[in-house]
Amino acid sequence: MTGLTLTLKPREKFLVGGNLVENGPRRSSIRIADEAVYVLRLSDALHPDQVNTPVRRAYHAAQMILACETTPEEGAPELLSRLGQLAEIFGKTPHVELMQRICSCAMAGKYYGVLVGLKSLVDIEAEMLAPVERHPPEEVECAAMGRR
Repeated sequence: MTGLTLTLKPREKFLVGGNLVENGPRRSSIRIADEAVYVLRLSDALHPDQVNTPVRRAYHAAQMILACETTPEEGAPELLSRLGQLAEIFGKTPHVELMQRICSCAMAGKYYGVLVGLKSLVDIEAEMLAPVERHPPEEVECAAMGRR
């Protein structure tokens, strides 16, 4: 079975082809059979203020295509450029296979797959960019000198 199946929370909002849709009062699933239709959960969308790292910039580029804020013809070059930069960063890490899947999705025009893959890299990137906590060297008692 091709397409995309979404399991939705009650009252969850999402975009289908750039149009806002809201789920009913119960949890439900929908299947989007046409892979050419762009779908974006609002809970997955980044606010422009959150677009402040390389992974988030690529994520936002894919998000703009899925939200129909830009066409694939206009947005794909930026997305592919950003993914190329990320491929250099993650190419020598354990995440190389994930990066390859993300790039394959982008080349095939499967932008929801790009978004899902990049979402898993957001936390990894945060760990990579986190400052290393350094502790001052502990005072060592010098027994021979009787001093600290």
